Amino acid sequence: MLKNGMKIVSGTGIEEAVKVRKKKGTGLSKAVIAILLAWAIAFASVDGIAYATEAAGTENVEGFVTSERNIRNSETLTDMRGVWIAFVDYKNMGLYNKSEKVFCANADKMFKKLKKDNINTVFFHVVPCNDSIYPSKYLKWSKYMFAKAPSYDPLEILIDLAHENDISFHAWLNPYRKTMKKSFNPGKSSSIKRILNIVNEIIDNYDVDGIHMDDYFYPSNGQFRKVSMKKRKKNVNNMIKKVYQAIKETDQEILFGISPAGTVTYAESIGCDLETWLSEDGYMDYIVPQIYWSDSYIMNGRKTKLYSQRLKQWVELNKNDTPMMIGLALYRAGLKDSNDKGWKKKNNIIVTQIKQEQAAGCDGFVLFSSTYMYNKSGKKEMKNYRKYFGITN
Repeated sequence: MLKNGMKIVSGTGIEEAVKVRKKKGTGLSKAVIAILLAWAIAFASVDGIAYATEAAGTENVEGFVTSERNIRNSETLTDMRGVWIAFVDYKNMGLYNKSEKVFCANADKMFKKLKKDNINTVFFHVVPCNDSIYPSKYLKWSKYMFAKAPSYDPLEILIDLAHENDISFHAWLNPYRKTMKKSFNPGKSSSIKRILNIVNEIIDNYDVDGIHMDDYFYPSNGQFRKVSMKKRKKNVNNMIKKVYQAIKETDQEILFGISPAGTVTYAESIGCDLETWLSEDGYMDYIVPQIYWSDSYIMNGRKTKLYSQRLKQWVELNKNDTPMMIGLALYRAGLKDSNDKGWKKKNNIIVTQIKQEQAAGCDGFVLFSSTYMYNKSGKKEMKNYRKYFGITN
């Protein structure tokens, strides 16, 4: 999509400038939408069985046009059924290094599968490691999605296709990560300025439903070992509050959420001021603690109901009733772990945990990650998940 909101459509052999819906815009006429939608359906049916494998740099399709935006999913903060799509999932979801035509087809297929599996919210890794999957003034193109810069805007396509499938799209970014081993200093004003530039760039140019950060705040590798926990929390809070304010000044409807580590003491050690976040307003719209254990965890030589214990702890922390969804470790399905034997012995852990978070009054769940919804490792867990939600083939 061009900056002025115009795009050339040539899928039918007739090139014309069509004004495409932009954020807070009016949209296409119903007649034009009907024509374009018919074309898009015909295009999408070309490869309905397996992911296409055409590489970037071959044929590009100029005829991909967005449809009218759906209303933001009203269940996002009351009954979230989410999934993280991490940079390590790009290849498995058929999105790595593709031409525009293939990227569109595979992304559409991905969202249709997620929609069928009852997912209503995706957290897509948009800024994984000081890089981006969109043309940025501040970041280089992400090597995790492309071998070289593409001729199209992947983020625009992903957001539009998510909305076409009634799925909310939250742009997930790692705020401080500089490389996989180093972080920008959270105590420097330049770090906050950099983060605000990136957040504003996304919310000003894309119709995202939310901005999302996970638990990569102060790294645990000793880079900032001399910084006290009190100072860490103060610095992270400063950033979080300014990001929240920037988002709300742009659009009150855009959500801001954080996904801290599931161990409270560890989350606090890397800068998460949970007591403040969960007792005062002005920091976030939702929180997703990553409670990545089963109830068969071995601690101090004893079997411990660690998921249940941590779930209770997080619920009790939530003094201001911030919408709380629970991050669930689908990636551990079938995994042999001497400390957490439940994942190998059982295949209904995810469903059991969903029932538990519901009973505890939480507002939904988020699965990590999309790859494990469709690979061999997660097959048995997902079979029970689909049975629970009444999903048929």
